[in-house]
Amino acid sequence: MNNLKTAVWHWYKQEKITQASLPDALTCVTDNAENHPTATQWCALSDLLLSWLAALLIGTGLVFFVAANWQTMSLFARFALVEAAVIFTLLLYVFMRWRAINHRDKLGFGYTSANAVLLMLAIMIGSLLALVGQTYQTGADPWQLFALWALFTLPLALVAGSELLWLLFGLLLNLATVLYYQTFPGFFGRLFLFDLALEALFLLNLLLHVSSLLLSGKLGFSLGLTLGLSKELSSNNHQRFAATLLQQLTISVVVVSATLLAIEEIFDWNSGVWLWGYFALIAVGYWLYNLKLKQIFVLAIGGFSLVAVSNSLLTRLVLEGNEPVGLLLVLGLCIIGTTSLLTIWLRQRHRVFSKGGNR
Repeated sequence: MNNLKTAVWHWYKQEKITQASLPDALTCVTDNAENHPTATQWCALSDLLLSWLAALLIGTGLVFFVAANWQTMSLFARFALVEAAVIFTLLLYVFMRWRAINHRDKLGFGYTSANAVLLMLAIMIGSLLALVGQTYQTGADPWQLFALWALFTLPLALVAGSELLWLLFGLLLNLATVLYYQTFPGFFGRLFLFDLALEALFLLNLLLHVSSLLLSGKLGFSLGLTLGLSKELSSNNHQRFAATLLQQLTISVVVVSATLLAIEEIFDWNSGVWLWGYFALIAVGYWLYNLKLKQIFVLAIGGFSLVAVSNSLLTRLVLEGNEPVGLLLVLGLCIIGTTSLLTIWLRQRHRVFSKGGNR
């Protein structure tokens, strides 16, 4: 782990290093042989990774232990075990945060041992909710379990500012949405593809993605400064919402949902609203992620989505044409050509982004 590269990146975020000087600064700290991780740094990284793995295994292990011993454990024993585990985990987090504060870690954001305990606490809360529903058979639908679980995970993610907790929050919301539309098919309109409400998934993840970008300050807009907070407090707020994994998950669901809706619109050809909305989304995404945020991952999934939609348009023309055999050859060449051109363009953009430029 190169601490100097991380420091340079934070200095760039705080506008202490200009965009033109960023590539030279990163090259300087990378080429310096003295910046390679030491044995102590590797040991610290290993301890941190093992802490997060232990939290994940302990949290899931509690769920499987109760499920495997369901017949032999009494009602009191089940609830006592899970509730005691929740209380103990909460006290453990308080102790570890107190120790971290004594070591001058006042923020406690990101991948820390204390936040690993919060991940374990989030899993145990979900197991407790499932235990209540399974024991008392309240008649609640499955989507309500994951919606409540996401609601209880949200304050933990806000406290920790950890990407994994934000990712868990996003996954729970998406799963709750899918289960809701499976429970109430057609309640808010017609459904698409395996009874999944793609419109709801599209809107939910688009809202989550834009909110995460705004709150993390990646769009150049500082909510903290707007509310009158100091620059330091505003920077801390950005770190709290710096959830790259959540942003990648949500933009992936947005692109996949919009792609499926656009392809369905091509072959059904009802109003064409989703098709026009899809091209507008691609145009905005090209401007945002190619010129401003410079994220090759989003450009890649958006580019291949555009290839799929454009070739679907050509496929419809082939099916409606008078000479389908010749047009099928043209379709195959177009698929190969557009995919190859997109790959070449992505490699070129990756080189440009690595150098800190726009062109």
